Amino acid sequence: MQAVKLVAAHDMQLVDMPDPEPGPGDVVVRVDGCGICGSDLSSFKVGLFTDTVPGHELAGTVAAVGAGVASWKPGDVTVIDPKTPCGMCDDCRAGEPHRCAMALTSGIGFARPGGFAELVLSPAHLLHQVPDGVDVDDACMVEPLSVAIHGIERAAMPDGAHAIVIGLGPIGLFTVAALRARGVDTVVGVDPVEDRRRIALDLGASNVVAAVHEVRGVTQPAYAVFECSGRTEVLQAATDLVAPGGKLVMVGVPFGEAKVAPLMWVTREIDIVGSIASTEDDFVASTRLLAARPEIARRVITKRVPLAEVGAAFEELLAPTTGAKIVVDPRL
Repeated sequence: MQAVKLVAAHDMQLVDMPDPEPGPGDVVVRVDGCGICGSDLSSFKVGLFTDTVPGHELAGTVAAVGAGVASWKPGDVTVIDPKTPCGMCDDCRAGEPHRCAMALTSGIGFARPGGFAELVLSPAHLLHQVPDGVDVDDACMVEPLSVAIHGIERAAMPDGAHAIVIGLGPIGLFTVAALRARGVDTVVGVDPVEDRRRIALDLGASNVVAAVHEVRGVTQPAYAVFECSGRTEVLQAATDLVAPGGKLVMVGVPFGEAKVAPLMWVTREIDIVGSIASTEDDFVASTRLLAARPEIARRVITKRVPLAEVGAAFEELLAPTTGAKIVVDPRL
């Protein structure tokens, strides 16, 4: 089969690899689509998880099953939850395996070969059925949408509250869509890229602006501010947009240090809430939302590329000027 390996920072290479063979309890899936995630970009920039096949937002069609697998057969359409928690750490024992340090780093697309390939090997228990209403071409968006849903769950917004979403990359756009699907009437999006602001409006955002300092011109501070850009330099300005007693939910993953003045966090009793990955319930909720609203995925996916163009797609995403989610389609 053909696959794309991350060889070094800024170096993706198309390679030939042996087709995976399913062992007991395993399934081989023919990849129909795999999204490029922000964490993939981080690895690409600095050379993390080199000499492996990235890609953890994936869906496809079962090609072969190993011994003992009774719930799947060749031809079944599936979406894969890539996390492989250790089962032994404090988070796993507490029933929060999505927080396990090993859940993603040892999972598909990280330590295990991922979805930037024609075929991927997965333990059968990671597979989920794709419900009616979800096209196989869009099913790979279940994983990133589940991340957005998890952030919203972490916010625990009261009825009537409104929200601000900073960073309208795919996770931010999915956050806008999921908030609107839950009946949040006022959702303001923030992003410097005009095309992404347009997509946010298409997904139901009530207003959009190009920069954080413009937000107060269109809305009041919100109960929930979702920071989806991962940019440390906006954290202080983001918390200034949280209403007293509200929450800043950090969905984007910030690397590096942030300069903040936390006095108002204390006096306004603002909660700073982290949000990482997604739970099993979030993943299921994501499949149901895409089944009910398939246009969400179709609006966020703005480009599909073959394996041969993965490296160029990564370079494009480092400084995007248009579009949102790029999906790698090995069938092209």
